[in-house]
Amino acid sequence: MSLRDRWRRWRNRPKRKKVAESRPEPTKEDLREFVYLDEVSLRSLLSSLRGDLRDGLSEQTADEIQVEAATNLEATNALVGTAGVSSRFQTTNSSTIQTSRKATVQSWFRDFRAIKGLRLIEVAEAQSPAADLDALLTTTDKSLLAADEDLRRGELVEFRVRLSADPVYRLSTMVTEFTGMADDFPDMFAAGNAHETLKQVQPVNKILERLLAGLIPIRATAVDYSVITVKGNKYVVHDDLIRDLKVKREPLQIVGLTEHLAYWKDLRRVLFSDAEFTLIGRVSRPGLHSSWTPVKLADMFQELVPDLVGQINAAGRIPLSAAEPVTTENPNSAKLSKALELYVEAFLVATDKTLTESEQSALAREITTLSNRSGSASDQRSAFAMTNGRLQEITGAKVKSKRDLELREQARTASGLPLFPMMGSNALVPTAPPTTISTDAEVEYLIDTEIIAIYW
Repeated sequence: MSLRDRWRRWRNRPKRKKVAESRPEPTKEDLREFVYLDEVSLRSLLSSLRGDLRDGLSEQTADEIQVEAATNLEATNALVGTAGVSSRFQTTNSSTIQTSRKATVQSWFRDFRAIKGLRLIEVAEAQSPAADLDALLTTTDKSLLAADEDLRRGELVEFRVRLSADPVYRLSTMVTEFTGMADDFPDMFAAGNAHETLKQVQPVNKILERLLAGLIPIRATAVDYSVITVKGNKYVVHDDLIRDLKVKREPLQIVGLTEHLAYWKDLRRVLFSDAEFTLIGRVSRPGLHSSWTPVKLADMFQELVPDLVGQINAAGRIPLSAAEPVTTENPNSAKLSKALELYVEAFLVATDKTLTESEQSALAREITTLSNRSGSASDQRSAFAMTNGRLQEITGAKVKSKRDLELREQARTASGLPLFPMMGSNALVPTAPPTTISTDAEVEYLIDTEIIAIYW
């Protein structure tokens, strides 16, 4: 490449569009309203840059309230005064401190965001699209083009996104709401198999609520960015740059966990409307990823239940429909039958017992009958319990509860029986094919972040 060509490429490399300086008076662009703000993360980051931060306004307000309370005590009867002061102090103190605290935190965020050079990717616009792929790769502004390896752990990123809760949290919320409505208005859910489906999903929902433990996983889609692959390398690129290029684009998703108490708005107004917001967070796992576990505590049970994470992720994509019932067959029936047979064998080995031919035949017939109890987790537990009771009756032997649980889990694993039947990919297979079937596996590109703020 000649020196002239290099100069032309350097001169024509994509650049960020310059933003006009804001006017001194407030404008529409200067307004900022939060829907979520992690005060702990913000204070920690800003303290590391600026030093100690003190909430002076809140401390001063609290002192003033205490003086006012003391004055009232001296001027009134002791018993009456105590009651009046208690009410006055609790109402005014909580309201004033909450308001002043939020105002202080917002000023911290304004100072934090104003620091230049902190964000690897920030909201920006391209001055002009790239002429070709070679020109695109000369971009040095990470807010316009960032390689996969640039997304290192701890880097700050800022995106405009369409905000949405992760499907797992959507499932949990829908089951909770529909269950409440089904209890209050059972006639509404009498048609079809909607009420039966809710009964089967309720145990799963209780497990999800316990594992989430007050955390809300979100899955937001970037509005201005896509993921492209050039020469085997993946890049996060601003859509303005590739407007005129024929290159395959994949949507970019920002995922992360948020705390319920850190939301400043009603969750229903922000997490289920796909509204656009600006999101700032720190990269939690380096690079781009194709999968994410929204329920972090599920990883703790990998050894006990290896497929738990996959089943939880699949649960968020199970439609809860009250459509017309169709004839269904449950493939888990055969798996439950096999699991019970393996359980019987393991029980006999553990207790050093044997069965006669007639006892084996009778037990086999009972297992065939119990295999129909594969539709829900509670039904499966009852099948194992009845088999255990029958074995104790025949052999006169017992195993400890902990050992019995181990035998059941070994039988489940060996037979492929899912822990939560409604969460497996083959939970209920319609005999008649649905009207629309998606066979293409959707490729996902995710940036796993620790979310600091969501605002607009």
